[in-house]
Amino acid sequence: MMDGRVAAIREGLDQAGHTATAIVSYAVKYASAFYGPFRQAAGSTPRQGDRRGYQMDAANVREAVREAVSDVEEGADALIVKPGMPCLDVLRAVREAVNVPVAAYQVSGEYAMLHDAAEKGHLDLERA
Repeated sequence: MMDGRVAAIREGLDQAGHTATAIVSYAVKYASAFYGPFRQAAGSTPRQGDRRGYQMDAANVREAVREAVSDVEEGADALIVKPGMPCLDVLRAVREAVNVPVAAYQVSGEYAMLHDAAEKGHLDLERA
């Protein structure tokens, strides 16, 4: 999440008496073409430019670890890495750096890729 966002959410929840409410942070969200099928289906593709300005560069694992650690320090109870499948190295690095659950978020392009491969006979979808 953006710097300070988790802390602001935690503060707001605590002030409202929701001290036991967990925060799950999109700590690591990479710029990726894997979001394409969802954006196309939802009609949410940007008309100009793209969303890369606030998404991370997948080549920079250290940035992902820094952001994840920062979110935990601000009060995140669990973290999400998105997209998941092409970022398994990042998932491992983040998991080794923090002591909260870390989840991979499979996005529409990953789902579409698996189904396309199964349709072409390249893999067994049920076993994938």
